Amino acid sequence: MYIIAKKKDYYDGVVGTMGIDKSIVYTRETQILENNKEFPKSFQHSQQYLGRRKNHFTNLAHYTMNKDSRYEMNSPFIIGFCGKIYVGWKFYREIPRINFGSSDTETFITYDREFIKKNVEVRSWSSNLLDDLNFVDTYNSMDIFRKLKVPVFIYDADYNRTSIDRNWPHRKEVFIINPILKEYEFYKVFDTFTAFQEISMFMGGVLGSGEKEIVEVADKYKIGQHGFDKWSFRRKPEKKS
Repeated sequence: MYIIAKKKDYYDGVVGTMGIDKSIVYTRETQILENNKEFPKSFQHSQQYLGRRKNHFTNLAHYTMNKDSRYEMNSPFIIGFCGKIYVGWKFYREIPRINFGSSDTETFITYDREFIKKNVEVRSWSSNLLDDLNFVDTYNSMDIFRKLKVPVFIYDADYNRTSIDRNWPHRKEVFIINPILKEYEFYKVFDTFTAFQEISMFMGGVLGSGEKEIVEVADKYKIGQHGFDKWSFRRKPEKKS
């Protein structure tokens, strides 16, 4: 697979060990959508019905912390990777600076389902965490991949947070097309070689980027390309004397 990108990802180095197959080209041009109405329909906010949100994807952003957790805030994200969906979670806490009297914000990223369940409240006023996770796990997302024509996307419910200050602006919800996976520590799910191979197979197979584009050619040109002329399958008119 040949990767065209401005920014490096964690699996890019595999090219140096496996060589470049230019019949499969991945143009990794990152696009960040900030307007929820522009997200794929599955990730758009749904209307509420009897106080319950009907969109399990966006529901995940509304769970509070378990009181026994060492972390103070949480935020989920959903990664679409080569035809499947993976739920990750960001946990935040403040780390005091001994010398300066202030603090830094530590962000811990995990895909460990048991850790998530221990640190996030299982129920909120509108839904149930286990129900929402089960819905995401069993959701058929292939139409999203085909429509976007990309192997990777991310729904991030709280993009680029750097502080847990209560005065921090509201959550910044984004949908990222062709994201940089190392920023979400996706190597915890797939190592470099596996990630590269998965994307390469998906691009060359499901998305078909390895196939040459089929160009419709008018019949009269197809005939000429094969050495025939317009009289090859019909009788030429006789010349009048």
